[in-house]
Amino acid sequence: MADPVISLVIGRIVDLLNKNSVFLKDVERQVEKLKVDLVWMRCFLKDAEQRQDEDARIRNWVSLVRAAAYDAEDVIEIFASKVESIKDKGFVTRLAYYPWRNVSLNKIGKEIESLQTRLDDIAASREKFGIKNLGEGTSTHGEELQRIRRSVEDKDIVGFEEKTKSLVAELLKEDKNRRLVSIVGMGGAGKTTLAKKVYNHADVRTRFDCRAWVCVSSSYNHKETLRTIIKQLNPITNELLDMLEKMQEQDLEERLRQDLQDKRYLVVLDDVWKEEAWDCLAGAFPDVNASSRLLLTSRNREVAQHADALSHPCELKTLGEEDSWQLFLKMALGHGANAGCPPDLEEVGREITRRCDGLPLAITVIGGLLVAKKKLKSEWEKVLNNFSTYLSRSQSFCFINVPLKIEGLRNLQTLSRIRFDDIMHNKMITLTSLQKLGIWVDERSDIDKLCMHLSEVGSLKTLHLYYYDGSDWPALGGLSKLHHVTELKLSGRALRMLPPDFPPNLSRLSLELRLLEDDPMPVLEKLGQLSFLKITGYGYLGRQLAISRHGFHQLKFLELSDLNLGEIKVEKGALPQLQCLRIRYCFKLKKLPEELKHISTLDTLELVGMREDFISGLDADLVSSVPNLRIF
Repeated sequence: MADPVISLVIGRIVDLLNKNSVFLKDVERQVEKLKVDLVWMRCFLKDAEQRQDEDARIRNWVSLVRAAAYDAEDVIEIFASKVESIKDKGFVTRLAYYPWRNVSLNKIGKEIESLQTRLDDIAASREKFGIKNLGEGTSTHGEELQRIRRSVEDKDIVGFEEKTKSLVAELLKEDKNRRLVSIVGMGGAGKTTLAKKVYNHADVRTRFDCRAWVCVSSSYNHKETLRTIIKQLNPITNELLDMLEKMQEQDLEERLRQDLQDKRYLVVLDDVWKEEAWDCLAGAFPDVNASSRLLLTSRNREVAQHADALSHPCELKTLGEEDSWQLFLKMALGHGANAGCPPDLEEVGREITRRCDGLPLAITVIGGLLVAKKKLKSEWEKVLNNFSTYLSRSQSFCFINVPLKIEGLRNLQTLSRIRFDDIMHNKMITLTSLQKLGIWVDERSDIDKLCMHLSEVGSLKTLHLYYYDGSDWPALGGLSKLHHVTELKLSGRALRMLPPDFPPNLSRLSLELRLLEDDPMPVLEKLGQLSFLKITGYGYLGRQLAISRHGFHQLKFLELSDLNLGEIKVEKGALPQLQCLRIRYCFKLKKLPEELKHISTLDTLELVGMREDFISGLDADLVSSVPNLRIF
């Protein structure tokens, strides 16, 4: 098996090159050649890693490739970080960027050429020093890449065969309407692997007129996502590439609609992190009674349900103890199903497996590291003792039971459902890439101390607090200390009152209100930067919500779900930026507020699970004033 560390680095380089293709346009020839050579190197590494223990020459050659791969990553990532720092700056700063870009492109061009020469020398050294027969048996570059892809996608992860059949059946259902099918699960659960199995299934390939796959990711770029899909639907020519570069978002959306019009299409939206990403993309996929399908993968179940309230996501659970063990043996020892483990390795092997928490990707990464090592207890114990370091090479894992020692995972981006005590006993300041954090709290948790602890994590953007035990939430003071947090979710039982303060730069807020009697809107409307608000209230005791003209000046999306509301009052001039209003399962609501028809920005009104008499009594003038009315 190819060195997983080098493979991850090479994958990271290719991803960086793709994401920054616009900025690297003037050196694109060097970039493309670098990508091709790196992928070729990965092909040869498969055989080299298996043979390095038997030949010191091969071991030295692998170390040369590893060093070159890390240097290549540094070159591209330094450039990428500078580009990212420019993107969010003002107009004057962006003007000043262009001279810097020319100098930097010249510099990076020379560095890539230097790397290219170095890779050529490394490749030539195989023959010079008599390292032969690496990678033989593959006739073409394309065939080798296909083989690598198949080896990744065909990993025999327990339960995927049945899930693949189920998802394929969903995609092939005789339903003329465009439908969305989704796969949800924590990072490392195998969502992308399962989606690829479905996407490449023979029945799926023959069913659809055209197919496309795009990775959306946490750093969503609307233009680039649209371009990626369009390129897969058309022959690639210089004219097409030049045209796509010049197009604005609306032009790209219209082009995509034209490409998909009157076709039965399948588009995979892989790794969708946020609901806004779906909101931006949804309008570009036409529904023309052609049985088209969208397949979405996400770590967040709410994203899938936001995209299609009536869908039932395929949820990937973690593997059980024995299934985890069998997958680990297959990856670490290269054995088939139900193969045994050497007795002296079993105890440490099972402990490594337990640490992987049932996540197929974690088991695969760790197993991939072990397969290249000697089958010695001391080697396996070394991996166990440095478990966090090895996993930190992967950028984002969600753990159910994270080991107590999580500090130092500098590449970790997401932690989900971690206990309050584990957070407080770790130096969170060392998690320098952490962006999304979900914490279980109870009535004894000191939220003020928690916020003080988390205020040191400058990269943290999203905080989700879960509470499902006990009778009352702990006091929620101290949230105003979280200056970096822009998204907050509070979910669980018995939220009887709103927090006394909120993060000062909050733009997204999701609340589950339980046993709350007072209208929350007078408090929430004071959050001046709020653009997204979702309120779910299974036990909310209030009978009305009043939205005044004095707040919510930036609010673009509002969802009200499962509330016992009889009335929503919207004052004249309120919600001046609202684009989407979604009302779900508010069975006691009698009518929509008339003021909605005067909100000129309102583009979409979604009504989900509402009573028939409510739907039949909708005001005709209001309905006609909204471009997109969706009733589920």
